[in-house]
Amino acid sequence: MSRHPAVADLERAHGQGVGAAVAGMQDPALGGLRLSGNGVPVLAEAAVSSATPFLRAPLLSRISRALLLHPVAGDPAGACPTCAVPAPCGTAEALTA
Repeated sequence: MSRHPAVADLERAHGQGVGAAVAGMQDPALGGLRLSGNGVPVLAEAAVSSATPFLRAPLLSRISRALLLHPVAGDPAGACPTCAVPAPCGTAEALTA
């Protein structure tokens, strides 16, 4: 079973978020609140993992709503009900690629 390309994108974004969190926690501008040591990456991973569902849910909701307007299979006649072109339309293809 192949993975949806969005999975790799979400994993890459998660990794970038963890990297940004590590950098933020170690930012010299924090002065005395600046964190250091081996625990920083663990804390950053926990922070990003806790936030991810709140970030991902709105995106997935928008994709779902767009697919309702641009169903991959189209309407009973096989056309996209929004674009009036043969299904799948370009939008459906982009959302499911």
